[in-house]
Amino acid sequence: MNTSLVFMSKLVSMMIIAAVGLLTIRIGLLDERDRRQLAKLSLYVLQPCLIVMSFQIELTPERLKGFGLAVVFAALVHLGFIIAAEILERIGLIDAVEELTIIYTNCGNLILPIVSMTLGPEMTFYASAFPISFNVLFWTHGVSRMSGGGFDWRKLVFNSNIIALLTGLLLLLLQIPIPGVLKTSMEMFSDMLGPTSMLVIGMTMAGADYKGMLSYKKAYLVIFLRLIGFPLLAIAILRVSGFLTRHPEFIPILRVSFMAVAAPPAANVAQVAVIYDRHPAKAGFYNILGMLLCVLTMPLIDYIYNLVFAV
Repeated sequence: MNTSLVFMSKLVSMMIIAAVGLLTIRIGLLDERDRRQLAKLSLYVLQPCLIVMSFQIELTPERLKGFGLAVVFAALVHLGFIIAAEILERIGLIDAVEELTIIYTNCGNLILPIVSMTLGPEMTFYASAFPISFNVLFWTHGVSRMSGGGFDWRKLVFNSNIIALLTGLLLLLLQIPIPGVLKTSMEMFSDMLGPTSMLVIGMTMAGADYKGMLSYKKAYLVIFLRLIGFPLLAIAILRVSGFLTRHPEFIPILRVSFMAVAAPPAANVAQVAVIYDRHPAKAGFYNILGMLLCVLTMPLIDYIYNLVFAV
C-alpha cells in the first residue's frame, strides 16, 4: 500500500480514538478534571518516554548528520513561518492568536506517535529534532507575542520535553543503553502516547461551542494557511533550492520533518491563549478544526512531497 495511504489510515484510526474521548465526556463517563489529568500524563510522562526511547539506537556518522540536518531544517522552517506570519499580521489579515496558529504545529503528541507507528524507531529519532526548535521558539517568541511582553525562561529550561531531549541525546552520544526492565516499561509508556493524546483531543472537542465557532470568519483562511499554504510554500522553497537534488540521501529524513510542518495547530497555542486571555475560544476552535481537517491534508502534503522529490 502507498505509504501516504498508510499514513492516512493511521490518522483515521487515531481520530476514532478521539471520537471515543468525545463520547466519554458526552455520556458523563469522564469529566474536565479527567481530561486535565490525562493531558498531564501525556505531556509529562508518556511523551518524554517516547523521546528518550527514540534515541536508543546505534550512533553512526550518517545518523548524527541526518539529525543535525533535521534540527537546522526545523529552525529555518520556524523562522521562515514567523517572518511570513508577521507580515500577514502587520497588514491586518491576522491577529496574534492566528499568527501563532499558523506558525506552530502539533509536532509532539501527534507527530511523534504517528511516525513511531508508521515509520519505526529510526524515523522517530529524526522526528524528535523538530520539537527542539518548536520548544525554544514557542516558549520565547510565541509566549512573548501572546502575552504582549516577555517570557519565562524557566518554562523553557524546565520543560519536560526539553529535558527528555537532552537526556536522550546524552545517552545517544555516550551510547549508554537503558537497562532491560526499565526499557520495557518506557516502551510500554511510549506505546500509550498516541491513544492517550487522541483521547485528550476528543475530550477537548466535546466541550466546544460549535455554533459559536461559525462566527470566526477567517477560520478557514487561517487553517488553509496552516495545513496547506505554508507546507506547500516550504516544499516549493526546498525544491527551488535544489538541496535534495544534490543530497537525495536526506529525502526520507526531511519527509518526516514535513509531517511536522503539515501538522495541525499546536495545542500549546490554545493553552497559552487561556492563560493570557487572548481569545481562548477562537484558539481552541482553530486547534479542533485543524485536527478534523488534517486527516485529509496531512496525507495530501505527504503525497505531494513524495511526488516532488520522488521518494
